Amino acid sequence: MNLLYITLINLILIFIFYVVLNNKINKNSTSSLLEKYAREVENLIIELNRSVEDVLNLSEEKTADLKKVIKKAEKLLNNPAVKKTLTSSKNKSGNTSGEIEDNPLNVKPKNLMERTNRLLSMGYSKEEIIKILNINRAEVDFLESLNSK
Repeated sequence: MNLLYITLINLILIFIFYVVLNNKINKNSTSSLLEKYAREVENLIIELNRSVEDVLNLSEEKTADLKKVIKKAEKLLNNPAVKKTLTSSKNKSGNTSGEIEDNPLNVKPKNLMERTNRLLSMGYSKEEIIKILNINRAEVDFLESLNSK
């Protein structure tokens, strides 16, 4: 009788070990891993699509806002009083072309040392300064050393 109980307990334990090991093996099998990764990729794609949709909606809203602002600006520019004001301010500034030039040499410093220092502070190389100001390397070095004192 004891032998029967021991055998029965052993069979139950073996069955439990079999079920546990079988589950662990199935969780780590390639097909289950592929399914898991496929679900993760699908979730990432869904999240990416939502993000892209949000960005597109935002850009459409901003484009619509920009179109409204452009229409308002066009209406203002067509107003004769605004045209008159703009032309009078252009004449006062001396810029008849209506363009703002961004050449660093437009604001002319009084002397060569100031011009050299301005170009150096703007990040121009010494070779570029030599070409712009039509001076030689020694002059650029000398003017730079005067500035550092």
